[in-house]
Amino acid sequence: MNVIRKALGSLMAAGVVALCSCGPKLPELPVAEVKPYFGDAAKTKAIDTAYYEVRDTKGNKLGTVLFSSPYSDGVKGFNGPTPLLIALDAEGRIKEVALLENQETPRFAQRVVEGGLYDAWNGLTVDEALGKDVDAVSGATYTSNGVKNSLVARLKAYQRQLKK
Repeated sequence: MNVIRKALGSLMAAGVVALCSCGPKLPELPVAEVKPYFGDAAKTKAIDTAYYEVRDTKGNKLGTVLFSSPYSDGVKGFNGPTPLLIALDAEGRIKEVALLENQETPRFAQRVVEGGLYDAWNGLTVDEALGKDVDAVSGATYTSNGVKNSLVARLKAYQRQLKK
């Protein structure tokens, strides 16, 4: 799973560069990268550089993949930004939150995983997740707060995108 997170982090960095230097062409998100979250995925469609719809072979929407960057780039954990992947199911409920490649101290990042922070939002709608007060993981407060604030920044941006 760490390989996928690193690859997705690299993809996002490359995608943002490609968008800035090549004009309106949006970066592709390989189907293989979303299979861990959507097993029946057959196609991804870029809505913007950090927002993808995931569909099956019949064209049915399975869900959405959101990347917190660039919306949360100013949010810092202990050692820098805490970029996230947020997978939403077809009904708009959070399936999974995952930390992408980052500069956090591995020990603190692991504490956040073991403390269940990423699971705190599973099954919630975007509105419910934004309204939920999630405690930081003891011993990894800065990393936890970075993750929480990155998630909030991205979900608020997603709400704005849906209203367009």
